[in-house]
Amino acid sequence: MTENQTDEYFEIIYKPKSSIFSGDYLKIIPSDPNFEPTKEQQKIIINHLAKEYPNNEIKSTLSKNVEFIDSGGNFDSVKCNLCGKNIEIEDWQNDMDRAYQNSFSNLTFQTLCCQKETSLNELEYNMPCGFSKYQIEIINPGIENIEQIGLIKNIESIIDKKIKLIWAHY
Repeated sequence: MTENQTDEYFEIIYKPKSSIFSGDYLKIIPSDPNFEPTKEQQKIIINHLAKEYPNNEIKSTLSKNVEFIDSGGNFDSVKCNLCGKNIEIEDWQNDMDRAYQNSFSNLTFQTLCCQKETSLNELEYNMPCGFSKYQIEIINPGIENIEQIGLIKNIESIIDKKIKLIWAHY
C-alpha cells in the first residue's frame, strides 16, 4: 500500500503486481457528500477490500472539496427525483456549473419540471452518479454479486454511513 497526500487530497492505493488495468471501475461513495473518514477507517476499508479483491487495484481518496463522481461512458440521462420527468442535459449542466462555482458546497436547485427545490445528489441518474469528498475505486472488479460478499454492509459499518455504488466505464 502507498499513501499520497497533497493540499487537495489524501489517497491510499493498493496495487498488487498482478493487477490488470481495465476501463471498468466500481466507485463506492458515502451517501453524505461531506463525510470525511479517518485515515484509520480508510486503511481498514482498503485492507478489507484487498482480501476480497486481491488482484485488483484499489484506491481510497479523500478530497478537500466535494466532487461529482460520475459513471463515465455509462452516463446516459437524468430524471427529477420528485416528479420523475426527464431533465434536459443542458439544464442539468447549467445547474452543475452553478454548483461547481462554489466547489459543490451547495447542491440544491429548483427544478424546471415541477418547480420544486431538490439536490443534484438526489436526482435519478440512469446509471448512478453522486457527489462526495470520499470515494473508493476498485479497478476491474468483475461482476461478482457485491451483496453476497457483504461488501456494502461491511463498508457501511466501518464508516457508519450508507453507501452508494457507481459502476463506471472509461
